[in-house]
Parts: sequence; structure tokens; C-alpha cells
Amino acid sequence: MSNQKSHRSGPAYLEGVTIAEKPEAWMEQEWTGKLQSKEGRTQFRIYYYGELMDDLIAVTDFAPQLIVAEDPVNGERYLLFDGCKHGYNTMLCDTYTAEQQNNRTPLLPYLGKDGEDTFEVYITAFYNVDWDEEFADDVDEDGQLELISGERVDFDEAKRNGYDALGIVIVNSKGEKIEIVQEELA
Repeated sequence: MSNQKSHRSGPAYLEGVTIAEKPEAWMEQEWTGKLQSKEGRTQFRIYYYGELMDDLIAVTDFAPQLIVAEDPVNGERYLLFDGCKHGYNTMLCDTYTAEQQNNRTPLLPYLGKDGEDTFEVYITAFYNVDWDEEFADDVDEDGQLELISGERVDFDEAKRNGYDALGIVIVNSKGEKIEIVQEELA
């Protein structure tokens, strides 16, 4: 599959803040990364906009999820998922108003069942769309693809951020895995 090379780097917006997690275990159209700060820290607080359903952060009637991780040492925030920007459908099919994009506040802290607020974070993106086959004719001479929003982005970046499914798992201090995002995005 021609999309395989692009997704082996995972989502473009996570480059430099994730490390590949067990790439030898990946299925063909899969990428998993562990969030890590530039200083090497791997514990983060999670903040989100969405509806909490059991442990999962789901879309609301108003807008899709917005999920960030915060380094508890220096307060730096890392975007994990923006349902108004990331994923195949959002980039090529669905449109969102400025209000939906900009008024997903307040971001709420994610707390484990025992009140724990700091976790390791693992993101898995799935790439089952052959972007080269579907969109090669739509790429302009500068290597840009026009998204449904009218924004033009580098085609390789579009392939990396246009995953068709996403999962986010956090791990607490006891080593328990908690799936907080499971989204089909195509």
C-alpha cells in the first residue's frame, strides 16, 4: 500500500513529542506512539472537551472532542486530538463553524477512578485509506491538497493527519490501562 510509508511516522502534529511504541507489533496500517516531552518526561495531565461516557471521551451535541495533555512540571500543552481538525472525515467531508471550533471550553481535567490525574499517554492511529489512489489527481503542482474547509495543506501532512480511526490509552501509576478515546473517523 502506498500510504504505508507516510503513516509510519504517525500524525504530523505529534512529531517530536512522541516516540514509536513497539513498531514491530504494529499491524500494516497502524501507528502507535508514546507521548514524551522534549525533556523526556512521560507523565501528563489530560484535559478535554467532550462528554465523558464511562472512561471514554465522546463527542457532544455541540462539537467533537478536543483533547490535550499537559506537562505537570512546566505546564506545556500538547494537542492529542482535535475532532474539528484531525481525521479523514473532518479533513475531507465534515465542516464545523467557527463557534464549534473555538468555543469548546472549558477543558475539563480527566481524573482516574481513584482521583489520579497524571498518566502515561499512548496514541494509536489507523490508516486504511489509500490517499495516493484516491487523491493524487487533486494535489496541485506545489504538493498541496485542498481540504473541505478550503485550507490547503501539504499532501504528506494530510495523509498523516487524515487517519481513519484513533485510540488513546492512558496508563495510571498502578500500570492499569484506560482507553479514553476510541473514534472511527472515516
